[in-house]
Amino acid sequence: MAPEEAAPSAVAEVLLGPALRLRRGENVIIESWSHTLPYASACVVEARRIGAHPMLLLEEEAAFWESLDRVPSTSWVSGVGAHEWAALGKTHAYVFFPGPSDRPRLRALPKSRSRDVVTSNDEWFRRARSAKLRAVRSVLGYASDPQAAHWGVSGAAWRSALAQATVGVDYRVLQQEAQRAAAKIQSGSTLRITASNGTDVSVKLRHRRPSVDDGVVSPQDVRDGEVMTVSPPGTVVVAIDEKSADGVAIANRPSFLRSGRVEGGQWEMKAGRLTNFWYTDGQGAFEESYRVAGKGRDVVGMFSLGLNPALTPGVPQVEDQEAGAVTLAIGGNQAQGGTNRSPFISWIVLGEATVAVDGKPLCDRGKLL
Repeated sequence: MAPEEAAPSAVAEVLLGPALRLRRGENVIIESWSHTLPYASACVVEARRIGAHPMLLLEEEAAFWESLDRVPSTSWVSGVGAHEWAALGKTHAYVFFPGPSDRPRLRALPKSRSRDVVTSNDEWFRRARSAKLRAVRSVLGYASDPQAAHWGVSGAAWRSALAQATVGVDYRVLQQEAQRAAAKIQSGSTLRITASNGTDVSVKLRHRRPSVDDGVVSPQDVRDGEVMTVSPPGTVVVAIDEKSADGVAIANRPSFLRSGRVEGGQWEMKAGRLTNFWYTDGQGAFEESYRVAGKGRDVVGMFSLGLNPALTPGVPQVEDQEAGAVTLAIGGNQAQGGTNRSPFISWIVLGEATVAVDGKPLCDRGKLL
């Protein structure tokens, strides 16, 4: 991996190249916060090199927090004006580096205020779909030093791993593998996950269409309304039969939950429900949110398979995207076409697992087949 200070230009080439396929003469908006400005600036330069027209939208961290302290309504800070909506309607591509940097402080806000910060999300997506926009959200925006401290990792190492997982991928191969895995999962009826650590879980599939994130917004994605991809990419996610999960899953990768980092999770499941759980580290972080979650919190409703060969194990917020990593999730799965509307979600991740669909191998000890 090149030194972190050399990474922004390489990241920009991928975001505007394979991900968005920005063309000469097109308009692109790059939305950034202070801590991701080097990456955003590199996108501006890359857009100009291509011959496109960049517009940089910058939210300054200190001004954001001072605004929250001084204005009577949080919605005044997060609200979008007509001029910004007008720009969105005239834009072909969009690069988003999310913030703020101090995410632990954001989470500490009262729920009523933290919800107001993202009130425009639904309207943004509605307008983006209408405009047939191509957009990418870079996880580098989440990889701030305050958030790294919350999870006990190095911020610099985290950003370096994300940059490598962005630039170190053959996107054509990733697309092909994602399509092949999604087709097998959608056509299958049963799925079994096993591993040498004692994991053995069986679930039923309901021929639901998997959600594929291959890092590219293709013309078909735009037609389907899937206008935003994530970078670094690499997952196939499906809502499984909510009454089917049975067995024991033992994590050998960390999960970076909103409430904290957890390790060594072991889940016992019966008839689609989480019946018992414990963790070698971070038990309290899981129980903190699980205890107050409402109906549907214990429903095992999602399965995902990681596809990114450039991701090292256990990278925060993309721990599920490591090639061959298997993730099981409890809680709401409606966004993936399931029936559970619970707002709660939690997950465990297994590397080096074997996955079979209808008895035929999809992944063998972490290697995609």
